[in-house]
Amino acid sequence: MAHRQRPGGSYMDWLSAAPALMIALLILIIPGFAVGLVLRIRTFDAIALAPLITVTLISLSAIVASIIGLPWNIGVVAAATVVALLIAFVFRLAEGRLRPAPRTRQETPFSRELLYAGAALIAFLLIGWQVARVIGVPENFSQTFDNNFHLNAVRYVLETADASSLTLNSMTSGDQPATFYPAAWHGLTALVIQLSGAQLTVGVSAVSIAIAAAVWPLSLLFAVRQLARLVPAAVLGAGILAGSFAAFPLLLLDFGVLYPNLLSLAMVPAGLALGAIVLKQAPAAVLDAPRAWLLAALTLPGIAVSHPNGIMTLIALALPVLVSAYVFHLRDLATSKATPARYVLPTVLFAAAWGIVIVLWNVVRPAPEDAFWGNVQTVPRAVGEALLLGPLGAPAAWTVSILVIVGIVACFRQPRLLWVAGSFAVAVALFAVSSGTPISDTRMFLTGVWYNDSQRLAAVLPLAAAPLAVLGLNLILKPLTVFAGTAIGRSRMSGTAAAATSAVLAVVPALMLFPLTQGNSMDTEIARARVNYIPTDTASLLTNDELEMIDELDELTPEDAVIAVNPWTGGALAYALGDRETTHKHIFSTSTPELEIIDASLKDAGDTPGVCEAVEATGVGYVLDFGDQEVHGGDHPYPGLDELETDDDFKLISSVGDVRLYEFVGC
Repeated sequence: MAHRQRPGGSYMDWLSAAPALMIALLILIIPGFAVGLVLRIRTFDAIALAPLITVTLISLSAIVASIIGLPWNIGVVAAATVVALLIAFVFRLAEGRLRPAPRTRQETPFSRELLYAGAALIAFLLIGWQVARVIGVPENFSQTFDNNFHLNAVRYVLETADASSLTLNSMTSGDQPATFYPAAWHGLTALVIQLSGAQLTVGVSAVSIAIAAAVWPLSLLFAVRQLARLVPAAVLGAGILAGSFAAFPLLLLDFGVLYPNLLSLAMVPAGLALGAIVLKQAPAAVLDAPRAWLLAALTLPGIAVSHPNGIMTLIALALPVLVSAYVFHLRDLATSKATPARYVLPTVLFAAAWGIVIVLWNVVRPAPEDAFWGNVQTVPRAVGEALLLGPLGAPAAWTVSILVIVGIVACFRQPRLLWVAGSFAVAVALFAVSSGTPISDTRMFLTGVWYNDSQRLAAVLPLAAAPLAVLGLNLILKPLTVFAGTAIGRSRMSGTAAAATSAVLAVVPALMLFPLTQGNSMDTEIARARVNYIPTDTASLLTNDELEMIDELDELTPEDAVIAVNPWTGGALAYALGDRETTHKHIFSTSTPELEIIDASLKDAGDTPGVCEAVEATGVGYVLDFGDQEVHGGDHPYPGLDELETDDDFKLISSVGDVRLYEFVGC
């Protein structure tokens, strides 16, 4: 069970993870792509929306499978895919009876589809390289607070064969009923591990790359394709721009670590674009309204169940779309000299939409005690950081920031795109409130949805900024492309030479973006995130000695061993990485009365009533002593598990440095 970490690795190390990565990509793409093909949407659009549809199928089928008692595996997803295909087929039949089927796929030149596929490949290689640099080698894992839960939750899904968001939290709920916890990421990762046979941390690394390097850029490319007809160089440049934001996706692999948020937010641009299509605010879209509605129904549940922050981010960024749709509809009514009665329905719908938003805003949010993050700077500084796309002290991304400003100009040139600039304004405002204003009721209302956490809202900025940057790049390159095309047309070049020249004119400007965007801003974030993955003797979650002890548990303890741990010191990861049952699987686990007795008094078994009964009830037979170094540098002693060296009720089984494994021989 080799989980030995290393500071860095070569391409050969990552080749060993290729099967897991390939399986992750196939799981994300194939089910949703099949649905898109049945709906007859453009080939690239079907690929780009595929992960959103697949995540919905994973999220919902996991809940249904848990309820009816089916074990979680790829067969459950396959069955859900069949259901989705039937829905799509029925839609096609109903559509065929009402009107001729659209010819959206045939109207798009194949070269255009290849162009967007090329942009996606560029983004995949660029962001995949960035994430690989952060992680080091596939076996490495984030040495951060939340990984206590996420790694153990994947193991829990594998052991219980249950990936339902309604039951996952039973891992940490003790004797209390389980509450909702977004489990789409954990269910996806468990599937990758099941099918690839990879060790748990390798599966996590593969899924991280798949989300960051495939789901996110596909989502972005789908979104910008609906906004404007981009020149070829801008399409390819969009692939590079997808990997040019320090705050997303890398920040969420650094802070937290927030895997469910990463998955959910990666899908937001495509979800936002679908909303714009439904509301007729996507000028370049070719999807008709019925298809857009159906695709929204097939994608939004996945965003919501992946993490509620994702759907609330989508709602926040969609508010300008809603306003834009209403204003343009009123303009059309005024232009057509409509009667006053025709203004009533759109106004009622507009008000109802805002009412729904307000209700969700008050309901879909964490408890106030969990939204405890305070401000870290002033509002002017926060606004400046957001506009320069260097949030929370990161270096400014000058090139991307300039493109965003040009993109705002492009929106004013096409008023139906002003909502794109409005979405960015919303993201900037929310970040400024969370990071720049002190705790208050107003701040809680506005940003409590995101735990008042400026890190999470920093990650939202690129979701709104990236489409603007692409629009800005397109505005700059379009006149150059037109000029070059005219010059080629007037020349005496052969067809082959003209095509080659056009290809060069598309590729070269895009490649010039690479040195302009991959400098200090990205290098700083990669270096900062990498620190959390480097194994050291003083690592905050698991030191090298602690990891070595966990690696040896399969030889030192029986398969059914139950090990008492202090989760603050990283001992809980003996469950995920050592495949042994532990008394706690997260720092915030709810303890049963028996575990409370063990944590407080196990070493006083001979003198404290109830200890032996608690041991018998829980099956505790071992104790991992990882000392007193905690993941956040705090002090949370578990008196019953401390200072066991001289206690006759404990037998030393093994030690690595200062790390100890004891067998409890009392009672």
